[in-house]
Amino acid sequence: MEICVFGAASVLIDEKYIEAVEEMGEHLARNGHNLVFGSGSTGLMGAAARGFRKGGGKTHGVIPKFFKEDLSEFVDFYCDEMTYTESMRERKAVMEKLADAFIITPGGIGTFEEFFEVLTLKQLGRHRKPIVIYNIDGYYNNMIASMQHSMDEGFIKETCKALFCVFDDLDGMIDYIENDDMQGMTLHDFK
Repeated sequence: MEICVFGAASVLIDEKYIEAVEEMGEHLARNGHNLVFGSGSTGLMGAAARGFRKGGGKTHGVIPKFFKEDLSEFVDFYCDEMTYTESMRERKAVMEKLADAFIITPGGIGTFEEFFEVLTLKQLGRHRKPIVIYNIDGYYNNMIASMQHSMDEGFIKETCKALFCVFDDLDGMIDYIENDDMQGMTLHDFK
């Protein structure tokens, strides 16, 4: 499978996140999976790429042309394949199209936006691809609690929990990615 990993590019984050994501990438690659990502060389994007390479997986970077021109020091040019886009919006669309599954690792605004977009698209029936939140050291606990609050208040249907799964272990994550069937639900279960 082609696994799209979303996550921080920051160089300021704690090493525990970098180590966990690098290990995740290696584990996924050893299980026959490849990486689709935003082609960042730093933070968790860089860690994912290093891990996939260690495990023998292939990496496909997707990056806007202006990164190559203006931010080249943050670009991983060692990818097996590179796709250049005109914009950030197109970059995301290409990654979504190439991916068979999504893993959301810790990140900031861009990562949140990527997660909620693929989640919304899945809710709307535009794809049925597995979505995983890799909750390293409880990083996403508050976001998950906020989503539960929205469910409790009636803004999000409870059935939407079937659209994604939260993991802090790699074996459970891989099993879910390889076997998710959305609990047999269809588009109508989420409306």
